[in-house]
Amino acid sequence: MPIKECDMYEPVRKLLSEQGFIVRGEVKDCDIAALKDGCLWVVEMKLYANITLIYQAIERQSATDWVFVAIPRPRRARDGNFLSLQKLLKKLNLGLITVALDSPVKQAEILLFPGPGGRNKNNKKSNAIRKELLGRTTDTPGGTTKTSVNTAYRERCVQIACLLAAKGRLRAKDLVELGCEKDATFILQNNFFGWFDKVSRGVYEISDAGRGYLSNNEASSLVAYYRMKARDIF
Repeated sequence: MPIKECDMYEPVRKLLSEQGFIVRGEVKDCDIAALKDGCLWVVEMKLYANITLIYQAIERQSATDWVFVAIPRPRRARDGNFLSLQKLLKKLNLGLITVALDSPVKQAEILLFPGPGGRNKNNKKSNAIRKELLGRTTDTPGGTTKTSVNTAYRERCVQIACLLAAKGRLRAKDLVELGCEKDATFILQNNFFGWFDKVSRGVYEISDAGRGYLSNNEASSLVAYYRMKARDIF
């Protein structure tokens, strides 16, 4: 069975999680974003080291100095191209993670850290990544394609939909009191996914489209989580 880019995600996630990081995949165009004590790490994955991977990694440096590339480990540790890649990454101040996809134990290993003097940047890009990462309860494996990403915004919509499905009709104020974010009013009025119907001024109920989404398997773990929370409330 051919290997896929997303096959590297779980070993890398496990490696970073064991070091105390909160890890999420597919965050603001980053394959992997990880956060620990305010320090943001970004990992870009590819099955082959190529110029696209290098460009992506350099672009991520605008958000943090802690940027890594992740590739399958080479068959030979002294492979000439692999050694040249490490030299290039050192010059570009990028880290390197290899994943043993050729082994029954698919472990990830950090071979190279970004150079000394790395800064914990605080700008629009880094803050957006942090906010999105921390806003998610469930995860989407990095390197995944043709799959809807459960963004923090989608998760807030699911939370509201589950509460409306359980209670019937609610105001935005009620939803905030029940634990939703303060942007509940905007989410209901914007109705990006078409999951809500306005019943009267400030009062909403779940739409047929919303019920349909909750009943399919596209976000089963997320829906199950918020349905359980809604049952605990009501």
